[in-house]
Amino acid sequence: MTEYFYLLILSFVILVGMSAYLWYFYKLKKKNGDSYKIEIKSILAVVFFILLSGSLFVHSLLDLPNVLANKTEQYKGKCEIWIFESARGGHTSVDFENHSIMFPENYQGAKEGSYYCEVDYYPRTEMGKSLKFYQSKGGKSLN
Repeated sequence: MTEYFYLLILSFVILVGMSAYLWYFYKLKKKNGDSYKIEIKSILAVVFFILLSGSLFVHSLLDLPNVLANKTEQYKGKCEIWIFESARGGHTSVDFENHSIMFPENYQGAKEGSYYCEVDYYPRTEMGKSLKFYQSKGGKSLN
């Protein structure tokens, strides 16, 4: 759940920061009397980050009531577990037929492969809360 709040706060900070930068840049150019000389590349880059962080913030904000109420959905069935590692930690992805649930780093010592999984996740962002995986349905728990 902390990853959710980090994502929400980070996207908000970037959204506000880029908006303030664009406003400051515009006011500075207008004060100098050369507002027509604003480079389009600079404007497009800032607008791109504003749109990206804004959409990420809104997408995360839609799941806030579920996170605060600790309201999750559960999915059970055959799944594929994938581990993605990077210099900054990576993540674990649990893929079902039409869902891809994300967990931080190497969640609960999971190993890549096909399993029977029981996953609790937040429905809008598809961020996982808990994961139980078995060799087969009704089999012994592997975590």
